Amino acid sequence: MMQSSSTPVSRQRATSVRIALSLAVVALASFGGVILAEYTRSPQIGAGVLGLALVAFLLVAMTRRERG
Repeated sequence: MMQSSSTPVSRQRATSVRIALSLAVVALASFGGVILAEYTRSPQIGAGVLGLALVAFLLVAMTRRERG
């Protein structure tokens, strides 16, 4: 039997997927910052990219409201 998309289990799964995608974006931005810092030989660029990624993640996490 198929569950409808409004069940608590499916909402929890959707929330988990959104969190996983958000953390994956932060991880990719971090690795990108490290690679860019190595390429340009400037550690400030790597720290700046990592800082921006973390601030953006926190802003999205704090301003996101549960829909339903």
